[in-house]
Amino acid sequence: MSRKHKNCGIRFRNGNMHFTSSFRKVFASQYALQIVKTSCTKSYEGKKESKKRNLPRFWVNDYLKERRSKGRFFTDFADMRKTPTVFKENFRMNPERFDVLHELVREKLQPHAETRPDDSITSDERLAVTLEFLASGTLLRHLASCYRISKQHLGKIIEETCDAIISALSKESLPYFTEVANRYNERWNMPNCIGSIDGKHCAIKCPGKAGSIFYNYKGFHSLVLMGVADADYKFMYFDVGAYGSEGDSGVFKNCEFGKALNEKRLDLPPSRIVHGKLIPLYFVADDAFPLAKHIQKPFKPPSKYKTLPEDERIFNYRLSRARRTIENAFGILCVRWLCLARTMFVGPDRAQKVITACCLLHNYLTTVDKNEYVPQGFSDTVLENGSIVDGYWRTRIPPNSMFRDEEGLSSGGRLPENAKLIREHLKNYLNSEQGSLSWQNNLFK
Repeated sequence: MSRKHKNCGIRFRNGNMHFTSSFRKVFASQYALQIVKTSCTKSYEGKKESKKRNLPRFWVNDYLKERRSKGRFFTDFADMRKTPTVFKENFRMNPERFDVLHELVREKLQPHAETRPDDSITSDERLAVTLEFLASGTLLRHLASCYRISKQHLGKIIEETCDAIISALSKESLPYFTEVANRYNERWNMPNCIGSIDGKHCAIKCPGKAGSIFYNYKGFHSLVLMGVADADYKFMYFDVGAYGSEGDSGVFKNCEFGKALNEKRLDLPPSRIVHGKLIPLYFVADDAFPLAKHIQKPFKPPSKYKTLPEDERIFNYRLSRARRTIENAFGILCVRWLCLARTMFVGPDRAQKVITACCLLHNYLTTVDKNEYVPQGFSDTVLENGSIVDGYWRTRIPPNSMFRDEEGLSSGGRLPENAKLIREHLKNYLNSEQGSLSWQNNLFK
């Protein structure tokens, strides 16, 4: 027999007590509520107790703790300043120029909050370790161990310092196209030329899940650096970030400079008279680029079994002399900032900032310290008889450098008639009595 108590969900069966389902539900909800109240009370009490305790301490490697006593910046930097040649080998500039650059970027490198005032990494230490990374191209983990900075933190420091360099040096004024044209004619005997265009591949590690989008025809992953150089090896314009799988012609077409040139948005000076005719100002390029009104490139043989006439070969030679400026600009950049001569083990975004900072530093030092940054004989030299002596930067290119001679890729398509007429007129001028050089015909005999 079983009996049931009224209004309570308890039953007695054979002397044993049983709970009804309704009672179990009520009891479970009340018990759960009690648990929530208890846990909230404990949590709140725990918070009150945590306010009394000190902030949690993070574990730091004992090796890194000795940065201020044994790190490279604190043990070697002051001694290197006393020996300018050693300082220049490591930072690509003399101590005085380092101080000037430091003043330009100091404000951007100040920490947002002094959480560890006794062990903070100062702005001059940040600049020094970044410049040494750019100049040496060494692995981040090696440089981090020398400066006794964690590898993860060093990567952020380099990126932030590159941002500061870009912000400070991108304000440098560029020469007017008229000045560049005069300088090209004076130094390289190419009238109306206002720059030389080319692109180079900067090797990076293969990004995750990128497939073959960064893989170039040379056989490695890269970002494309598209540059336009003036007559003195400075970059008038450069674009970084195109995928390595793209060709020079495609990169140029899609970059801002190429779009502005094609859409006639560049503020180019008016045409000048050359050999009795008005000729527009133009850039010189190799066969990978399209022939256009403002782009001149070499003549191409009709087939591999035929040679060009002598006047066209002379034109190609004179144009290649003018193109040496971008070749030297890339070569000097690659030798001075060796991180571009090796594979950068950083992601594409950080690599883009590194390459941009190197190009701006190249322009800055070429302007303010040209005799030290590009000493006599370091770049190609034009002799009085017109011959060119290769600069000794060519002997310092590492074998795995991104700077390699390459054959131009044919741009294909039909050449525009007005561009062909401009090239024909320039060819006639460079072979005429007024435009020819006394020694140029001897090169093809």
